[in-house]
Amino acid sequence: MTRGADQVNFLRSHLGTVLAGTARNAWRGSRRGASRCLQPIKRIAVAGWLPALLLGFAGGCATSDVNPSAARVGRGYVDLYTVPRTEAWWMLDVFDPRRQSYKEFTAQFKAPGEGIFRVEARPGRHKARISFVNQAVEAPADVEVEVREGMITPVEVKLSPGDKTYVRVVDDRAKNIHRNKVTDYTQTRWQISAIALPFIPYTAKQNTAYWK
Repeated sequence: MTRGADQVNFLRSHLGTVLAGTARNAWRGSRRGASRCLQPIKRIAVAGWLPALLLGFAGGCATSDVNPSAARVGRGYVDLYTVPRTEAWWMLDVFDPRRQSYKEFTAQFKAPGEGIFRVEARPGRHKARISFVNQAVEAPADVEVEVREGMITPVEVKLSPGDKTYVRVVDDRAKNIHRNKVTDYTQTRWQISAIALPFIPYTAKQNTAYWK
């Protein structure tokens, strides 16, 4: 069994959360010829909604944040931002009405520009499940939004401190596994909720009231 498969099995045995799906999808992508997408640089073990994660995804593996100067024809936008502001790496699952279940839409491995994660979508009603790659949460937040052409639907994601969780970071050193660097610390798990606010006309992120 390959090293990558071993690490995916490690996730399966410890997760039971949305992050397991992220790791499995990345591993499948690597088997289709995109092996650059999964580079096991660090392992993080956390008790809670962020129990284990492989960091080091190569650029291009996740959906990019968008901020066009003008709205595209036939498209609307959803702006997600946190209150209070934090350097969140967004993870979104979207509801598939045909399968009657959620599926992964994107997992970002950096904070979005201007602190706002902007999603481009077709007009209509959409359901999403929100969590973070780099922040532990007690449970994801579900939200239903309506997208209108040429408009932005702001989604305010409120964070409040929850309980503490244990974190172990293992820095893999391929040449000598006996000298791996292990760091233990505690992290606050966030309680998060999301609410869709009234539509606003399309504008660049830096011109929105919630960017300031």
